[in-house]
Amino acid sequence: MTGSTTDVVIVGGSTAGLRAAEAVARHAPELSVTVISDEPHLPYELPPLSKVALDDQLDVGALVYPFAAGLRDQGVDFRLNTRARALDTKSNTVFLSDGELTYRALVIATGCEALIPPLFAGRPGVHALRRFEDATALRAAVADPALSVAIVGAGFIGGEFASTLVTAGRAVSLIDLAAKPLGRFGEPVADAYVALHRDAGVGLFLGSGVVDVAEEDGRRSLVLDDGTRVPADVIVVGVGVRPSIDWLRDSGLTFDNGILADATLRAADNVFVAGDVVRWPNARFGTVMRTEHWTSAAEQGRAAGINAVKLIRGSESEDFANVPYFWSDQHGIRIQFSGHLNGDEEIVASRTTDGSLFLYRRGEVVTGVLAFERRAQFVKLRALLRRELSWQAVGELMPQTILNKEYQ
Repeated sequence: MTGSTTDVVIVGGSTAGLRAAEAVARHAPELSVTVISDEPHLPYELPPLSKVALDDQLDVGALVYPFAAGLRDQGVDFRLNTRARALDTKSNTVFLSDGELTYRALVIATGCEALIPPLFAGRPGVHALRRFEDATALRAAVADPALSVAIVGAGFIGGEFASTLVTAGRAVSLIDLAAKPLGRFGEPVADAYVALHRDAGVGLFLGSGVVDVAEEDGRRSLVLDDGTRVPADVIVVGVGVRPSIDWLRDSGLTFDNGILADATLRAADNVFVAGDVVRWPNARFGTVMRTEHWTSAAEQGRAAGINAVKLIRGSESEDFANVPYFWSDQHGIRIQFSGHLNGDEEIVASRTTDGSLFLYRRGEVVTGVLAFERRAQFVKLRALLRRELSWQAVGELMPQTILNKEYQ
């Protein structure tokens, strides 16, 4: 391919990119749509990569979104194994690994990439978990039960894979520089999270950093800053991600912990952004934010696709606002969160035999809810959070929360 033109170009074969393509195809089937993806597969679900049991087959065909093939049949052009190299917003041109593509509207949905600390970069047997190939390589690496596994980073991805290993009867160590993983959700949540892993048999090494990788007699271990050595034939790194924006450095877009966009997800003339890579003003909470959650990516992708159509048709774009939400399944427990936290909220904890519920309030306004199980109550609260939620309304819905409250 050299140069060609299409109505809507979507860069990124992500959930956000696919939802953008779906929105354009549904609302404006007459428009041509091209999706650029550097992966060899049609867009697929990412959450199962860290959740599928070790003895179950991991099949990318089963993970591909069913409607992706339908969109291709409708005429959406998926250009796989193709990388975006640069963007010229003045000429509306995306420069690709095999040519260039001119657009009328562009949606950027390139997501994030894993951070690999220099200590681990380039070492064999070190794995991150972002793509299907990462998951298959990691599962092959841990196939031998005699090998030790150390996970650096006790966030949700690290916790999920630790749960997968323990469920398979494997020994695993979870290491984190923070003494209280998930501390951004408050100390009571961090304590519950640590207890969940400890009770399941995960080896926990918290509050210590890795300072060296040691090799001895063909086995490997991680040396912590307190001198502890943790067996680590296989190393999984889950210390965070960064927005995939290197290809845009000369584009003229504004970067601030992601690509900065306005309330309509517009980052420049004819350019919209969706998914993990965008930072935008969310009117629901009156703040600028970037989220790394599947549901937000899907919702933003749809909104960006619709606004791309509106742009081409000459109509006014719509603002995008939502309530961030995520879920994580670990050791048979579902952890869910909905809302937005500034870090200065009061936390009210309700613990019953059915699980734990943590409500975040600022004055008389509830800004978020996190639950370990308590699924039915969480669903109700999540629905109420679509609008400003008063503490009084929560009390009327769930008097047991008030009766059992523990102020943190």
